This record gives sequence, structure tokens and C-alpha cells, in this order.
Amino acid sequence: MVEKSTQNALWTPGWYELDQTLVVGERQKFWFFQTPPEECNSLGEDVDLVFYNQLDSTTNCTVRYARIVEMHHPQLGQLLRVDTDGLDYIFFPVEGEEIVVNAEEEPGTVYESKVEVDDWSVFVTLDEVSEPVAEVA
Repeated sequence: MVEKSTQNALWTPGWYELDQTLVVGERQKFWFFQTPPEECNSLGEDVDLVFYNQLDSTTNCTVRYARIVEMHHPQLGQLLRVDTDGLDYIFFPVEGEEIVVNAEEEPGTVYESKVEVDDWSVFVTLDEVSEPVAEVA
């Protein structure tokens, strides 16, 4: 059964290729924390779900299907995509050039840009969010 209402989610990178790639408009299978890490509760935003990264045990993970409606970063603005494949993550803002960020040796360090980001967390609006599905892998 699919819920039709939108839900707010938080994506906070664990770096080291431990995170899910996000693309606006795509409906796919996502992993979320069953019980979000304590630091996610202190952000002051109304968050329904927190994207899972592999820094935690898979026993604290649930899988749902959802469609990404929009993504927003407080400093970068609206995003079209966050690509997490490889040793660098690439953030694709709606306006401006892509931002390449080290995800391995100096996680969070921006290459060839004057952008300085304090927190790489991204707020994501989801719709068509399913109930948890049975498979976890």
C-alpha cells in the first residue's frame, strides 16, 4: 500500500561510499533508519524519516519505496541530484555548477570551489512513500 501524502526526510552523509544517491523525480527503493541517530533529532526540522547510511548496523534499517519530490540544502539551495558513487560525492544544484566533495581522505572538503559548507545534510521531500517492505538487501 502506498501513502499519497508527502513526508520530510533527512539525508546526512556518512561519506566513504556509504550513502545512497538521490535524484529528484525518481521513485526507487531507499533505506531508512528505524531509529534515527541522536544527532539527527537536534536539527530542529520536522523530519519523518532519516536516510540510512552504513555507519550503523543493518538491524536498525528499514526499506521503503518513495519518490523524491525535491531536495534542499541550507547553503546550496535546491538540488537536482546528489551522486555518491566513487571517492568523491557530487552535488548538483538547480542553479550554479556542480560541487565535487571529497568523500574519502578529507570528507566534506570541496574541490575547486569557493563554497564553504558547515553541514552537508540535505532535506528531502518524498511522496508515494510505501510501508516498509520485507526485503532489506
